[in-house]
Amino acid sequence: MKYRLDIAPRVSREVAHIYLYREENQGKGAADRFVKALDDCYAHILANPYGSQVRKEPFGHIMLHRLKYRVVNKVEDELVSVVQVRHTSRKTGKKFGP
Repeated sequence: MKYRLDIAPRVSREVAHIYLYREENQGKGAADRFVKALDDCYAHILANPYGSQVRKEPFGHIMLHRLKYRVVNKVEDELVSVVQVRHTSRKTGKKFGP
């Protein structure tokens, strides 16, 4: 089955904020590593949409490789929606699970 990836507008804003923060505080290389890890994570989610750790139905969580960020997603039919990208030191919220 071929899945489609939907990235919520709020997630795009979160990602832009994270990128700018990492670029300003940790350098351009850190910001670029974040984008590369996020792209790899999106590819992994599309290849294996049910491979995420389920914390609270229907939301799955997957960690970015070698970074302390979590991607929260949900699968509905052929659509995989990314609903949050968050640093692990920040709470994900009751809606998405611990």
